[in-house]
Amino acid sequence: MTASQNKLSPGTKTLLIANPGSGLGRTGRVADALARRMVARGLEVDLAMTDSDAAARHLAVAAVARAYDRVIVAGGDGTINSVVGSLANAPVALGVIPTGMANAFAREMGIPLSFGPACDVAAGREVRVIDLAQAGERYFALMAGVGFDADVVARVNLRVKRLLGPAAYVAAGLARIATYRPATLTLTWDDGELAAPVLMLVAANTARYTYKWRIALHARPDDGLLDVVAFTCRSPWDVPAHVVGALTGRHGRHPSVVIFRTRRLRIASDRPLPLQLDGDPAGLAPEDMAIVPGALRVIAPERGIQR
Repeated sequence: MTASQNKLSPGTKTLLIANPGSGLGRTGRVADALARRMVARGLEVDLAMTDSDAAARHLAVAAVARAYDRVIVAGGDGTINSVVGSLANAPVALGVIPTGMANAFAREMGIPLSFGPACDVAAGREVRVIDLAQAGERYFALMAGVGFDADVVARVNLRVKRLLGPAAYVAAGLARIATYRPATLTLTWDDGELAAPVLMLVAANTARYTYKWRIALHARPDDGLLDVVAFTCRSPWDVPAHVVGALTGRHGRHPSVVIFRTRRLRIASDRPLPLQLDGDPAGLAPEDMAIVPGALRVIAPERGIQR
């Protein structure tokens, strides 16, 4: 990345999209204060409040059309996911004030988790160019999950999630694992093919999966590749082993876990499978996934991606 690419131009026209429901409702209460802090840093800020992913997506599209310099999201990973597709390959930079539950994107990019310092970073000029990925027509910044994890994500009640945090997913996963049936997948990628029963598949743009969990341990959002982790099931004992391995970070040692890197991935399945993108339910999994190199400009600290 050249010096001209890693600095924002002096323009200050900013759209702040705040999800009032994030942070147990705290974001809505502090949104005006966040805007004032960035105005004090020299930005011209328009504040838009919405808890609708569709509305956030349309706001980001309008920001690109109206030549805003930056779109700043005050919300969680789901709100970020709703706007990244609108900013893909656009000159508008994304800033983040992490006010959600997991804040995996902010953690990955080294953005402070406290509001004040995150505002200061978002008002700065340091930019990192990272990849996005696509599942069908939809973009994601962190990862796509197909199969068991997407099924679990769809079952977690938002109220329980806010109450228990990551324990809500663990509880839902343990309750579901006894009845979930692995699907037979045929995976085709740049230089390989695999046909096997698969509990779940994660196509990752980043190492961080959610909270502090990492699934694709060596993934980086600026290497032009998807890191794919397929939890295949060659015996009945593989299912509990995969659950324990994923929770402890030791899944990569299991012989039935297949890990590879690719620019494109095709998925054929014996039945329709649920999909989650960046931690939110996203309907059914498409056949095709692909990396989109250098598609997103992110306002992030100089120290770079946090490992």
